[in-house]
Amino acid sequence: MKVNANTEKQSKNRKPKEGKDLSRYNRIARFYDIFEKPMESFMFNGWRKRLFERMENSNNDIILEIGVGTGKNIPFYTNGRYIALDISKKMIKKAKDKTMKLGTELKADVDFIIADVEFLPFRDDTFDKVFTTFVFCSVENPVKGLKEANRVLRKRKKAFFLEHMLPKNKVLQPIFHIMNLVARLMGPEINRKTDRNIEEAGFKIVEQEYLLGTVFRLIVAEKF
Repeated sequence: MKVNANTEKQSKNRKPKEGKDLSRYNRIARFYDIFEKPMESFMFNGWRKRLFERMENSNNDIILEIGVGTGKNIPFYTNGRYIALDISKKMIKKAKDKTMKLGTELKADVDFIIADVEFLPFRDDTFDKVFTTFVFCSVENPVKGLKEANRVLRKRKKAFFLEHMLPKNKVLQPIFHIMNLVARLMGPEINRKTDRNIEEAGFKIVEQEYLLGTVFRLIVAEKF
């Protein structure tokens, strides 16, 4: 894939930092799917399906998934060419294993890359779509990562964010701040204002679907 050739060339000068996000996810990779299984079965899997229905990918699309993790979205990959990126080599290994198990059931081309969203190893305006699922709760410098996502997305194209964030309810907000002290040990920060971060990074939010209160949301944003 042409994207890969550019990636390999540039990645030599853009190595991932040894930060908190990298160490956390290498540490919990082997337990990650077990830890999230109840939420995955109850809610997340259905929301992932909703995300891909909303994306409406075509065969000519070049699509970047930021934070592929253990590959939970890969069964939904259809139409287009995918670059699946993660900062953690241990998470990427699990995603590759899932891809191998899918075999001919997988209806898309996939290439895996270990890289940091804060230093994406791609040229400007490379992708037709960018998407994440529950990622920017964990990126060490989220606005920086979102700016990189904006940079590699082509103009007038859309990014899709399935994310959780601080609720709008001011009564609940202090509770989330306290809970965050425990949640962050497993990786995510549950008190971020990801919608504001998306706009600060230069995107224009064109659609916002509330999935569970104001915490879980599917955000569609456009690069202008």
